Amino acid sequence: MNYEEITTTIPGPGVSQDDWNDEFQGCDCETQCSIENKCFCIRGDVDNYSEDGRIVATSLLIECSTNCSCCLLPDSCRNRVVQNGIKKKLNVFSTSEKGEGVLAEEAIQNREFVCEYAGECIGDQEVKRRCEVFKGEDNYTLTLKEHFGEKEVKTFIDPRLRGNIGRFLNHSCDPNCEIVVVRLGRMIPIAAIFAKREIYAGEELSYDYGVSGIDGNSSIGENRKLCLCRSENCRKYLPMSLSPIE
Repeated sequence: MNYEEITTTIPGPGVSQDDWNDEFQGCDCETQCSIENKCFCIRGDVDNYSEDGRIVATSLLIECSTNCSCCLLPDSCRNRVVQNGIKKKLNVFSTSEKGEGVLAEEAIQNREFVCEYAGECIGDQEVKRRCEVFKGEDNYTLTLKEHFGEKEVKTFIDPRLRGNIGRFLNHSCDPNCEIVVVRLGRMIPIAAIFAKREIYAGEELSYDYGVSGIDGNSSIGENRKLCLCRSENCRKYLPMSLSPIE
């Protein structure tokens, strides 16, 4: 289907400009941003990225932003990876069974950034509305679930109408990529796709769409789509939620 190409996630229906513009205080680094230099944007015990740009962080990942003093550095600081966009050669192709997919046209190293899963960040009511409007069609909405103490926070990213190449990555039960929650200087996160192992040129890129919310429910299971990943640990069906905002 036709869609508008965008390079990064944008606010959509159900997300206010006030919420979208809720930005973090920037760092005051005058040299390279790192744990050693006490960069305010790095909240974990290790740097977010290695010197060659591979993801290291295992917890809250916040990249530096336009609010940071490091903007004045002659070269981009190493805490800016996702926001710098796609660096690897990727190509959309037609698969034999799964519709369109994405090929890596060059090797991608383990933990390297692949692309953002860019789309519209929308509210839960808009998720439900689109589910009805596009009933029977492929579902593109990605739900990011985070837990802050006992509170669960969900962020919905939908590239159906506006998106990028990330919307074409297929599911696999044994994927070579994974979704990582990243914050680009604001509270509302985006979804970044990183390699979880070495990927060779010519390989199809994939990530795990998530745990199904209806396993064991035979009445719903009859309508589920078969998984065609062909991996040894294939779960037989594509993940499916009980509700659009699950």
